[in-house]
Amino acid sequence: MTTVAQTVTTPYYWQGEWVDAEEAGRRLGRLGSLLPALSGPLDTEHVLGACARFAEVLTDRGGAPYQRLFADLTDPGTTALDAGDAEAALAGLASALGREPLTAQLTAELGGTAPYRPVAAEFADGAAELWQPVGTLVHIAPRNVAVAGVLSAVEGLLAGNVNVVKTSGGESLFTQHALAALADADPSGQVRERLVVLRFSSRDTDWLRQLCRPADAVAVWGTEEAVEGVARFLPSGCRLVDWGPKISLAYLDRTGERRDGAALRALARDILRNGQRTCTSPQVVYVDTDDTEVLFTEARALADALAAEADGFPEFPRDTAEQAEVTNVVTVARLEEHLGLTRTFSEPGGRWHVLADKRPGLTASPLFGTVWVKPLPREDIVRVLHPMRRYLQTVGLHASADQAVPLAGEFFRAGALRVTAPGAMLDSYPGEPHDGQLALQRYSRRVSIAIAGTPEITGGDER
Repeated sequence: MTTVAQTVTTPYYWQGEWVDAEEAGRRLGRLGSLLPALSGPLDTEHVLGACARFAEVLTDRGGAPYQRLFADLTDPGTTALDAGDAEAALAGLASALGREPLTAQLTAELGGTAPYRPVAAEFADGAAELWQPVGTLVHIAPRNVAVAGVLSAVEGLLAGNVNVVKTSGGESLFTQHALAALADADPSGQVRERLVVLRFSSRDTDWLRQLCRPADAVAVWGTEEAVEGVARFLPSGCRLVDWGPKISLAYLDRTGERRDGAALRALARDILRNGQRTCTSPQVVYVDTDDTEVLFTEARALADALAAEADGFPEFPRDTAEQAEVTNVVTVARLEEHLGLTRTFSEPGGRWHVLADKRPGLTASPLFGTVWVKPLPREDIVRVLHPMRRYLQTVGLHASADQAVPLAGEFFRAGALRVTAPGAMLDSYPGEPHDGQLALQRYSRRVSIAIAGTPEITGGDER
C-alpha cells in the first residue's frame, strides 16, 4: 500500500492532488460540480477496507506516515500535544477505524453495512425505505480536537457523501495528511474522489461563502459564535449539523471513598490533559455537600492532586487575551475571599488554579488548568443544572457503586449527555453518540419507494 506520494504538501488537498492557494481558489468556485461528475454511489465496502488498511498504518510507529502524523500533532506552533497524548490520539484513531467498530456503528445507526439497499417499510405493504447520503457535506473542523475532522469525514464517507473539510488557519496539516493517507488506502479511488481538505481562516468570508454555497449539509464543530458565523452563509434548505458548544463537570459524592486520593488524581489528569481545550474536559467540580468547610477541604485536596500530576503534562501556551481572562477570573475570586465566598489555591507560577466558591451556579472556566469547586447536594442537581441543559455534556462521576446509576439518572434529567468515571472523561468508545446524536443519521437522508407493481421487497442487510 502507498501513502501520500508527495514529499512536499500544501494546506490544500483536492481529490488526491496537492494544490496551491491559487488553484484551490479556482476549484472552490466549481465545488458544486464534484458530486454530479461521480460515476455512481460510493460502495461502503471500499470505505471499510480503506479505513482498516489506514488503521494498520497508524500502528506502525516506525513508518514514515506515522512519523509525519506524530510530528503534526506535536508541532509546538499548532496542535502542540505532548508525545504521550499524540501517541494516544493516533492509537485511538487506529482503534476507531477498525473494520469491527465501524461495522458495528453502521449496523447500530443505519441498520447494516449496506444501508443503501431497500428494505421493506415496517408499516406499509409494498413500500421500501433506504438510507441515502445528503450529498455534498462540508465539515468545519475544530482546532481543539485534532482527530475530530478526520473522524467526521470518515462518518461522512460511511454515509456515502462527498466530503469537504475545512481546518482552521493556524492548524497543522494533520487532517490533510491523515485523509490523504486514507484515500491512498483505497485502490478503487472512490474515497479519493470524495475528499477535499482546505485550510483557511474563517475570517476569509469569500472562501467560506464559496465553501457553503453548494453544500447540502454543513457540520460545524465549535463555539456558538463559530456556528453562527457559518450559519449565515448556508443556502436555503441546507442542513446545519452543529456539534457544540458544551461544558463538562465532575461530581464527588458524599461517601468519602475518594479520599484515598486516587479519584482526585484521576480527575486532575482530566483537568490537565489537553489544556481543558476539549468539551469533555471538566471545568467545574461539584461536591455533594452544603458544608462550606467540607467544600474548601475538597478543594485543597484537588489542588494537592493537581500539584502531584502537573509535571506529567505540557503547559499549553496562552495568548494575551487568554492569559488576561485567567488573571481576571482568579483575581476576582481572590478578592471575594474577603467576603467569605471563595477560597483559592494556585500553583505559584500560575500553572493551575483551584477556585472554591460556595455559590452552586454553573460557571464556565477560563481553562488552562483553572477549575471551579462548588457545592451541590444531590437533591439539588436538577434544579441547579437544568437551566444550563443545552450546554451540559460529560459528567465525571465518583460515587459508591450503589449510588452511581441513581446519580447518573439525575444528571441525565438535568440535561447531561454522558456520565463516565474521573480519569476517563476525555476518552470515548467507537460509535459513541456525540452530543446525544448519531452522526451517520445526521449525515444521511431516509428515503422511501412506494410504486404499485414493483416486486415485493423482503430486504434486510446483505453482508
